[in-house]
Amino acid sequence: MKNFVFFLVILIFPLSLACAGNAISKFGGIGIDGVPQAGGEILVRQLVAGGPADLAGIRIGDVITHIGGRPVRAGNFQQVVKQQLRGRIGTKVQLTVRRPGQTRLISFVVTRRELIVPGK
Repeated sequence: MKNFVFFLVILIFPLSLACAGNAISKFGGIGIDGVPQAGGEILVRQLVAGGPADLAGIRIGDVITHIGGRPVRAGNFQQVVKQQLRGRIGTKVQLTVRRPGQTRLISFVVTRRELIVPGK
């Protein structure tokens, strides 16, 4: 019985540490709700009021064409969000958008921060 209890402690303790690590890990975001377009670009559907993207001047209806200077391509939308838009709090990401009614692309530098979304 002693060996069984020891085995459980050895097995469960690292798992509990891993779960605790995930519970306290934080990431930053830019405060947009985006919808993937056919070519992979991201249509800004909503902004977190007072969030980083909102404060930078990004608007609902803008289409994100480049992230970090690289064109946004069709692919796994969730992966693009996780690997390119989210990141460490305080880090910056460069976004290039196409704004309806304008011919020139607009570039923004947005600083990721922890976002608190009401109701979540």
